[in-house]
Amino acid sequence: MEDHRDYLLSMVEPLSPLGVSLVDAWGLALCEDIKADGDLPPAPVAEADGYALSVADIAGLAPGSRPILDLVEVSGDADAQDGRAFGFGETVAIKAGQALPAGADTVVSMFDVSVEAADVKVRILPAQGDWVRATGSEAADGEMVMAAGTRLDDRRSALLAAAGFDRVLVRPRTRVAIADVVDSSLLGLPDGGRGRGVGMYMVNGAARADDATTWRIEIDLAQPEASIERLGDELIRADLVLTVGGLTDDGPDPRLVELLRQMGEIDVAEVAMRPGRRHGFGFIGDEETPVILLPSDPYALLVAYHGFARPVLRKLMGVEPYAHEAVLCYADHDFDAELDTSQIVACKLTQDRDHYLASATEAHRHSQLPGLVTADALVVLPGDKARVYRGEALPAWLLSEPGIVA
Repeated sequence: MEDHRDYLLSMVEPLSPLGVSLVDAWGLALCEDIKADGDLPPAPVAEADGYALSVADIAGLAPGSRPILDLVEVSGDADAQDGRAFGFGETVAIKAGQALPAGADTVVSMFDVSVEAADVKVRILPAQGDWVRATGSEAADGEMVMAAGTRLDDRRSALLAAAGFDRVLVRPRTRVAIADVVDSSLLGLPDGGRGRGVGMYMVNGAARADDATTWRIEIDLAQPEASIERLGDELIRADLVLTVGGLTDDGPDPRLVELLRQMGEIDVAEVAMRPGRRHGFGFIGDEETPVILLPSDPYALLVAYHGFARPVLRKLMGVEPYAHEAVLCYADHDFDAELDTSQIVACKLTQDRDHYLASATEAHRHSQLPGLVTADALVVLPGDKARVYRGEALPAWLLSEPGIVA
């Protein structure tokens, strides 16, 4: 399984970077190191609402003393004689995030004073620098603010904005065409249309959760020429094609392979894993767009997406790590394993002190969708033993935070 994933990753390269506004860069990976263009903050800044003062004005007072300062308004210009924007024994009201007036080096919180008219009585004597964010404390001029490869989230975006950046070089979101494989010749049968589109909805949701841009197209095995034309039109705007359906453990529908081979090269491999041991990959169209053939069964489909499609999608977007970072858990009961085969089990995780316990859901036993809904993780059983015993450590790919899914 790992070899097949690594092979797929070796066949694609990250998308070319482009410059976008910071507003549109959320969720994308930086393609350049961001260094501070000047000190951040460029001047001392208040960290709390309160009153700015020079601690020298109240130096020498005995502990417990409560100095009274005169509240004044200043224009921000320093006096030519002493470099201060306010006089001795005076203080200036200030808001969090506001630059300190010239000559001030300390802020007293609004909760540590009492104010009557223009008199500000300081109840707790401050130390120099209290409630002040010093010049360059977040990043000095030329210092690294954020490294290439960092994925932007709300807080990182805010930090770049504070550093004065409104455009960044990033890799774009992967554009994924999800090809729903159907057979219109079966629609007249009693159960011919049952379950149609289930896998497409699963893959669409999973890919969008990974910040891809997705849309559905239809491959009708009963109308190959029209499907080839339709798929060819969509390749103009697709970075990746994921086909859903037409692939089982017995192999792919030959009509699907023939259809895709008229557009490029497709290879179907057998991978030592369960569920879903058949997988397809290739390149189609003039631009040689990568295409991954995903299984029909929802359980095998979920495993194949997280094991293979998701790493490829993330590499195209330049977001590392490409493969799942496994979380360690412990078997809550014995598992039947299979020698020389990686077995992926949909499990519910429960917290036991400082670690997780994994127990199989009904999806593992009966491949039922409700069992997948309740699963927190896909647990990987090793292929070097026929049985895993309760208490053994196992790697798991988290699907959701344990306890979030009811």
